[in-house]
Amino acid sequence: PVAQYLDKISSVVGLWSRDTKSEFQHYRLDEKVKEAERSVRLLSVAKLSHEELFVGLDLLCSLLRAWGEELEDTLSSSEGLCYDSYRLLDTLNTFRKSLACFSEMGDLSEGEARVVLELTQTTEDFLKIYTSLKSKDLDASLVSSVAMTIIEQKLDRHKEMCSIFASEKTWAFSKDWVDCLVKNKALFQEPELVLKLLETLVNFAMSHQDKEAQELQMQVTQAIVECYTELSLTDKNKVISDVLASWGGPGLCLHLQVVMEGFQEDLNVTFNQITKTVSDQGLSKAVASVARLMLLFPEATVKQVCNLAVINLGAHQFLSQILCSFPALSLQETRDDPGKPRSLVVRCLEEAVWGRLSTGREEEQFLEFLAFLMQPSSATPLVSPAEVTKAFVLPYLKSDSAQMELSLQILSKALRIQPCSEEHWIKSCHPFPLLLSLCKLLDGYTKYWHQPGDQFFPSLETKDLVLDILCQLCEAVRPEAAPSPELWVQSLAWLHRKVASLDWTVGLRLKKLYGDHFKNEVPATLFEVCTLPEDEWTCQSLPEYGPGSGLLAWMECCCVSTELRETMLTLLTVNVDNPEEVNLFSKGFLVALIQVLPWCSRSEWKRLTHVVENLLQRQVLHVPYTLEYVQYMPLLNLRPFARYLQFSVLFLRGFQLLCSSSCSTWLPAEAWLHVVQLYCSSLTDLLGSVKNAARLCSDPAEDRTCTEEVSFICIQMFCHLLHVAAMLPDKGCGEPLVVVALEILSQYETFSSADTSPSNALRRANERHFLESITENVGAEELRSTLLQKLSKLGA
Repeated sequence: PVAQYLDKISSVVGLWSRDTKSEFQHYRLDEKVKEAERSVRLLSVAKLSHEELFVGLDLLCSLLRAWGEELEDTLSSSEGLCYDSYRLLDTLNTFRKSLACFSEMGDLSEGEARVVLELTQTTEDFLKIYTSLKSKDLDASLVSSVAMTIIEQKLDRHKEMCSIFASEKTWAFSKDWVDCLVKNKALFQEPELVLKLLETLVNFAMSHQDKEAQELQMQVTQAIVECYTELSLTDKNKVISDVLASWGGPGLCLHLQVVMEGFQEDLNVTFNQITKTVSDQGLSKAVASVARLMLLFPEATVKQVCNLAVINLGAHQFLSQILCSFPALSLQETRDDPGKPRSLVVRCLEEAVWGRLSTGREEEQFLEFLAFLMQPSSATPLVSPAEVTKAFVLPYLKSDSAQMELSLQILSKALRIQPCSEEHWIKSCHPFPLLLSLCKLLDGYTKYWHQPGDQFFPSLETKDLVLDILCQLCEAVRPEAAPSPELWVQSLAWLHRKVASLDWTVGLRLKKLYGDHFKNEVPATLFEVCTLPEDEWTCQSLPEYGPGSGLLAWMECCCVSTELRETMLTLLTVNVDNPEEVNLFSKGFLVALIQVLPWCSRSEWKRLTHVVENLLQRQVLHVPYTLEYVQYMPLLNLRPFARYLQFSVLFLRGFQLLCSSSCSTWLPAEAWLHVVQLYCSSLTDLLGSVKNAARLCSDPAEDRTCTEEVSFICIQMFCHLLHVAAMLPDKGCGEPLVVVALEILSQYETFSSADTSPSNALRRANERHFLESITENVGAEELRSTLLQKLSKLGA
């Protein structure tokens, strides 16, 4: 071992220094150390046979027996130990170890064993003298000087000597020690040595706070940081990992006041430079700059990265790449609760960013930053989805939490990350209570427009996100995730019991999770309009679903999922051969559609528009087309576009009902904008469908186009939209209507301009006059002036 080697060299040097007869007494220390190394290095190269070896051992035993007393007197003389005596005792010490090996050999004869035993005993007697002399004569200051000489002169085993130098606290911070470190920094560029130096530095700083000591600390800290800077990134991570394990998030700043001085300014300057030069080429340089800060004060550095990732537009991905370059930061802290370790990075995110996001852009950058930390493109994830869910989701899934919408977005991001093992990470996040929280949220949406005004509730735009998350959770939480089949059944039963008190549609959304354990529970009136198989469906008595509410329940089922929508369309029973039944169904359908519309999310409304299209195509839904906005009988082939015209009229009839006196108090004022937005999104989709249909029915080879038909449909849709706009209460719904109206006029202009028939110019003039006359009657000033301005440019 290197410690024994150092003791030997130091002992030899010490003996030479005291021995006036020694030729080496007046040598310089470095020369003495070199000679001592040479003398210690001298080894016998003789190779003896077994017989020759034991002849020699027997002879040695005889000599020691004969000269033993004289040797003891010489070694114990008042003059002390001389170099030759020391070498003899050191050799005997090595010899004893060899004898121990012989003793363990099982093939020794009786005589050989006797010789070995006698030699061992004699050797040990001599070594008692060696031990006492060694402990008495070895000077600690000499040992440190010898060690430093070996390092400075790069003598034998100088690399190993660096380890003793870095960790021997009794030598540390002497002038020679500091000078040696500063001059020989290149020898300490290894992670183990850097860490030992840091431990020695912290140990010294804890007991020395005077000005002179702080100056030494600053000098040594600078030298250590320079050694650390030269390490590879992998080795730097080893050091950071050990720093975090030893001193936690505060790192060296916990005990080193000199590190704190000027650190904040250094931190700000470094990151100002980094954020100004965001580029892949500058990544390695940025990582190197941050690595130095990470060594000194990891927690503050991570918090700065997190904060800048949120407030600096576009810098979040670059900063996340920097942070992910330090896998050592995945440390699990246990300072608050040893039984519940938590991620250092997650804690820094909570303390530096969470709760301080003031704009939508900051929230978006935070989301992207978090997603990258969970799943970087080419690095080890720094935080796990489970950690993120426990920190930023589970505590905030309450209806009164201002962070709920952001928490839901975080959960959605986390669920998109593929689990690293067969067991899904969601298992550790209390999946069934989480499912129940989402179900309660969905139940809240059924009362959305009647929530107390002072109570926060996530917007209807967030409803689709909740539905998507619930669907993902039902996929992720499988029977295999439960410790036992019995526990799985118990958990399902618990959830089913809790959900029973919520809106009946919530239970339908859990069908994939329930499997065959529970039937679909629906209002009894649904059985009046559907042929539902009783082995899968069961009715429940719900007072709010009285006679005639079957279509309403049916339509709510259509909103649940695409799969259930197709089932409902298949199971719907309408006798198309009975005109009265078709008429009643069509009227009931319109009423149910208007009842469901205000509570629909965008995805649910899209499912319902597909239902309308399907029923129109099958001619189950009767929507007569009136000519209220037709000046002359159009001699056109409108059959390929019939259902689009019916669609537009159906929306108009729905708004006529919704805006009538009988429904005047039914819909709260704040609900109108949402309803109009859904209507406008449907019109945009309808325009796209009309355009596709026109392309399919046109045949350039036969010079047949549908430009007149599409122009006619655009005019009709435009008139219907203005009719709806005229009926709406003045509640700030104009903007989406303006956008769609302009879109319709643009499409009209595109198709009417493409018409090459001789009468096109006259027809366009008449149509423009008609559109202007309709628009001039619009009450809303902003809508009217914008549309008239657009119409004035048609054909210009």
